[in-house]
Amino acid sequence: MKFVALASLLALFAVSETRADYSETLLKGLQGVGLKIRPMSIRSDAFVLDETALEEHVLQKLEELHLRLLTEEEVAVMPGQPFLEVVINIAHAQGPSHIYSVSLELREMAELERPKDSIVTIAASTWKRESLGIANRPEAIIVIVDRLLHLFSDELHKANVSESQ
Repeated sequence: MKFVALASLLALFAVSETRADYSETLLKGLQGVGLKIRPMSIRSDAFVLDETALEEHVLQKLEELHLRLLTEEEVAVMPGQPFLEVVINIAHAQGPSHIYSVSLELREMAELERPKDSIVTIAASTWKRESLGIANRPEAIIVIVDRLLHLFSDELHKANVSESQ
């Protein structure tokens, strides 16, 4: 019974990505991004998703979407040091069904002003989309990652269309 209730709730979220209220201007002038694939959290013996293959797939997709991948050296000197972070969590639910969350987040270094002229630098999220749902096979997770990368690409290109004209 708990699984049915959980599955019903997640089904509402499975089709759409969460959309945060980020301003398009945060993507304006972004010349490229670094990439960080966080170690996946997979709590299942039946669901196998290779991190190396995932990273290769994401790199290929970034190229297809005309998103410039910055080297570590370029990220270090780029204002804000922007990098895309991919986070995947998977847990076995019942039978072949697995609950997943996939997150794609643009993180940039930001300075916080503190009293007495002290400045604190933190990695702040300037763009984030995530998807929650139920999947029966690893390929479904790749489809979700692709969808999130397309969203990022579309929003980045839209924010910078006037600069290229």
